[in-house]
Amino acid sequence: MSYAAGVGLPSLPWVKWGISFVDLDNDAWLDLVTVNGHVYPQADQLPTNAKYREPKLVQFNQGNGTFCDASDQTGPAILQPRVSRGLAVGDLFNDGNMDLVVEDLVGKPMLIRNHGVPGHHWASFELAGRKSNRMAIGARLKLIAGGMTQTEEIHSGGSYLSQSDTRVHFGLGTATHIDSLEIHWPSGQVEVLKNLIADRFYGILEGQGIVPLETIRPKMTIARFARQKEQ
Repeated sequence: MSYAAGVGLPSLPWVKWGISFVDLDNDAWLDLVTVNGHVYPQADQLPTNAKYREPKLVQFNQGNGTFCDASDQTGPAILQPRVSRGLAVGDLFNDGNMDLVVEDLVGKPMLIRNHGVPGHHWASFELAGRKSNRMAIGARLKLIAGGMTQTEEIHSGGSYLSQSDTRVHFGLGTATHIDSLEIHWPSGQVEVLKNLIADRFYGILEGQGIVPLETIRPKMTIARFARQKEQ
């Protein structure tokens, strides 16, 4: 299926490691990011196109089952050859755009900030379980907005030696509100929320619906912080 979808041929020359499906342009279709790097430095001496340091790949979802290689349109950082291994994604700046963190075999990690696409909307959901596990790992979300249905699951890991943001991010395209959000908790409980506003961060506590984000995040007291610092 990779060749029919258009992702096989552009990635063929590279040794792939970290990979993520993520909506980079908030158009409600998941794009594909791959980081690459050869195993052997001697690859530079081969009479082929193989290299030890390799560029990253950004392939945009065209909404019809195919992807286009947009690596050369996403900035020089993507094309910079490196020996990359890990890839994590998350909204690091809390601006509604999903950013990339790339771990290289040698040197410091690379942070690639996503400046987004004007006019495209989004929503982010941070879940906390009560009967389910606290991080809501395994929870499945079904969102309907703008005539489209999207599904996502909260999971740990998912890429080579990497952990992405456990908040669930949905791109909404031009839709300014969410018709419904259906949450299937690991405990078996199902919650449905309706008529949500776009471009918001939502905190959801199992069985209680939308709550302030600070009520579901771990609290670090001064005394506890001091003990950890001493250790």
